[in-house]
Amino acid sequence: MARVTARDVARAAGVSQATVSFVLNERADQSISEGTRRAVLEAVHRLGYVPSGAARSLRRGRSNVVLCLIPDIPVSQAMEEFRRTLSQVLGESGLTCVFLHTEGGMRLAELWPHVHPAVVLSFGRLDDADAEQIRRTGVALVDDVLGPNGVAAHGLDQAQVGDLQVRHLAARGHTRLGYGAVVDPREDAIAGQRLCGAEEACRALGLPAPVVVPVDYTPESGLEAVGRWTAAGVTAVAAFNDIVALALLSGARALGLDVPGRLAVVGVDDLPVAALARPALTSVAIHATVPATALATLILAEAGKPAPAGSPPGPALRLVVRGSS
Repeated sequence: MARVTARDVARAAGVSQATVSFVLNERADQSISEGTRRAVLEAVHRLGYVPSGAARSLRRGRSNVVLCLIPDIPVSQAMEEFRRTLSQVLGESGLTCVFLHTEGGMRLAELWPHVHPAVVLSFGRLDDADAEQIRRTGVALVDDVLGPNGVAAHGLDQAQVGDLQVRHLAARGHTRLGYGAVVDPREDAIAGQRLCGAEEACRALGLPAPVVVPVDYTPESGLEAVGRWTAAGVTAVAAFNDIVALALLSGARALGLDVPGRLAVVGVDDLPVAALARPALTSVAIHATVPATALATLILAEAGKPAPAGSPPGPALRLVVRGSS
């Protein structure tokens, strides 16, 4: 079946092709009667006409696309919630998120002939050449969202996660703490911030620096880490995330250690499985819709659009206390 064109719409509506263009592009400088506008839109609907996004982008100088550049990072529940909310809020304002995973080495210069984004959003830090190229085109750039400099864009300070964990454990009477770091280097951008928050909280409370032990997602690694902490006199551990924390619970069971009597554990993300662990895992829940909405508000401002109506309730972080602490 041949593609429906603007000429077909013009013929069906009994108007010129230029009038079709004026109506679809909402040209305020053209006097189009309400009857003509309605006839064009009815013809568009009846024929199933879809305007060329590329052509409209060229006319306007940019599209309604928000190009989201994703580095090589693990998939997580919080990140997926973040992406869904960002897409939804921007979609309600007429912007479309296009997520591009950049670990394949594609140069951004190859994209510009095909995509004329309203805003470029980079979750990782762009190299200087790519960032400068984007700015030279006049496209707004929000860079390094997951890095410490990205906090201003969305308000979620990952250092507060580590701070919250340490202060909870200190309030329970623990003075010698450990930190369960993650082995996966793809987590470095967030992991470093959480550890810094935990270390700063220890300093503020007058406690020794936490004993940092890397943990991968295996029972053997959890067993080894718990052994090292107990030998060092550690009585409570802040884990990078719930999966690390679950590995530590497994290690404690293997060594016959009571949790939280001999070793308290706090995770991050509040995964559904956290409540099913034995003992149930205390965790820092991340309400990702809060920072995602804040980031969407910034993007809309960069695109010259009004802020979304309302805001998600509650703080971005919440400690869910269960049996492991």
